[in-house]
Amino acid sequence: MVDAYDYTPEELQKLGDIIVWTTILAAIHNDGVIDKSEKAEAIKLTHLRSIISEDYFKPIYSHLDDHFERDFDAYSASLVGTQEEKEAMIQVKMHEALEILPKIGPLFTERFTKNVTDLYNKVFTANSSVFQAFMLPMLTSHLKKFGLK
Repeated sequence: MVDAYDYTPEELQKLGDIIVWTTILAAIHNDGVIDKSEKAEAIKLTHLRSIISEDYFKPIYSHLDDHFERDFDAYSASLVGTQEEKEAMIQVKMHEALEILPKIGPLFTERFTKNVTDLYNKVFTANSSVFQAFMLPMLTSHLKKFGLK
């Protein structure tokens, strides 16, 4: 895979949306509530990834770093209803954003999926107990349901 990729504005927006919705899903998945530590972890990890990610992910995280917290707050504020309704809404939003992946290519999609899965796992465990850590493999399969592998 090429170390650099020139993303279009649409690609940056949709890939950023995938990341934001993934972190929100990780934060609400356990109890339907976004804990301060989960949000803080999402913000921190997104910022760090703008610096330390592989070169082909840096442009995505750098673009997102400028408005991640604003998007996180706005997107999460749009979620209403029960836990299932919130997750269903996230699923719809994720599918809309995921449409961009085939245009970029299968190798990128595979690597991006691993990257986002790792991000999900880290945000999910930001406010977790030992019991939740044992539940993580089950919840990772939940990402597959949303098309993230």
